[in-house]
Amino acid sequence: MLTLNHLHVIEPHEDLVRIESNERNIRITLLPSAEPIKLVRVKWSLDTSFMQKVMPDTWGVALADMKWHTLPLPHPAQWYFAAYDGKYTHGFGVKTGCNSFCSWEIEADGVVLNCDVRNGGEGVTLTEPLLCAETVYYKSEDGQTPYAACHAFCRLMSTKSSYPDRPIYGFNTWYYTYGNITRASVLEDARLCARLASKIDEGAPRPFMVIDDGWNKHGTSEYNGGPFVPNDDFADMAEVAKEISAIGCEPGIWVRPLLVLDELCPEIPEDCYSENQDHKCPGKVLDPTTPGAQKYIRELISSLANSGYRLIKHDFTCPDLMGFDFLKPNLTREGWHWKDRTKTNAQVCKELYTLIQEAAGGAYIIGCNIYNHLAAGIHDIVRSGCDTSGHHWEITRDYGINTLAFRTYQNKAFFMTDADCAAFTDRVPVDLNLQFSELLSISDSAFFISAAPGILSDEDEARLMDMFRRITRPGSDLEPLDWQERMVPEQFFGDGQIRQYSWDESPK
Repeated sequence: MLTLNHLHVIEPHEDLVRIESNERNIRITLLPSAEPIKLVRVKWSLDTSFMQKVMPDTWGVALADMKWHTLPLPHPAQWYFAAYDGKYTHGFGVKTGCNSFCSWEIEADGVVLNCDVRNGGEGVTLTEPLLCAETVYYKSEDGQTPYAACHAFCRLMSTKSSYPDRPIYGFNTWYYTYGNITRASVLEDARLCARLASKIDEGAPRPFMVIDDGWNKHGTSEYNGGPFVPNDDFADMAEVAKEISAIGCEPGIWVRPLLVLDELCPEIPEDCYSENQDHKCPGKVLDPTTPGAQKYIRELISSLANSGYRLIKHDFTCPDLMGFDFLKPNLTREGWHWKDRTKTNAQVCKELYTLIQEAAGGAYIIGCNIYNHLAAGIHDIVRSGCDTSGHHWEITRDYGINTLAFRTYQNKAFFMTDADCAAFTDRVPVDLNLQFSELLSISDSAFFISAAPGILSDEDEARLMDMFRRITRPGSDLEPLDWQERMVPEQFFGDGQIRQYSWDESPK
């Protein structure tokens, strides 16, 4: 459906854009010019009236608003969109790992692909031709469900997928402590995590015990960046990793690699900081195109891996790179640029993710709050939605379950998806979080929980033991059945049966 015969360049001048095609895809290349370029726009003329329902993606985490729309869309679809005509599902997108931030506008007489090639908030200065994007079009097979079609479409978009060859599951400290952790509390969590994994089959991989924010000496309620030095209670993070491992879990840890307190980092030259300090908290953001920033990031990640952490969760690179417009259609504010002006924002992101992945050695990386299409093929695991909650069940319902339903078709096509934690506290219903946990455990995606001490009954623990055992066995699958009608689906097909849920919190 996307063919050269129906395509024309809107901007910049067509002499600056090279269009090539093969049987399935169209490659859009921007040529160097005397003037910096911000945007490449091309349009395919076609009748879009067949699009009864449209599901757009977003550049980063899902924000509880993923759903099937009727046209017009509230804003351009980011990376790709799926369109349903009543019988077939059509996918319009770009291959992963592209060198621009891509979005789609659907008009009555065609579709427009926007390739944002800015460097920061200004135009990019190219020294050689830039492949902005390679388009992908997919039409479902007879009898293929929209969900299965979206998964097949993601596989077609994927230039290179990367995901763990083992289940990723376990504990995370954040959703009942919110950073108020101690060495003792982490080890107690590890003991509970190991106990819940006591029924897994012999030889199955052990669960992860992820230490989230709260271990850093310089962390406060207002600040969660570097330099990352263990506080006096944790003292030696390598020793903590050994203790976690001795209990029966694989050690994991959280970090924010781009934000530092510059007065505590005299070794970082002043020219290594970004011009875009739009992060609304203390500290300064690094410019990852500079050698000094790259050195700091590389040493931070490698030090955690060398201390025995087999899973590293890095966070906040979207707002730290782009500022607080990071998920909006405009992406970032105008009037700033990276020190290296020859690279697009997409290239800067990809090079940062590659640096982090390589510095981790053999450790798994979870990218949290990152640009998913750009991390595909680089990171093994990607947080697909915004934070769930140990304070308000409706946040977990709207974010966690919406994300699971509308992002898990990306699972093992781009990377392993992570819909975030089921949070067990005295402020949210345990029974509803057990239902959410059940879905996670049969989804073949990442499965993490947080659990406040004493919150789980013996019966609750027994159910979670069965779920931990289930996720360590291959062959699971999950598909929402009513996702074209509901933002928070209630009916799923998983593990060979239809499962019905109710997500409403009972009145107290």
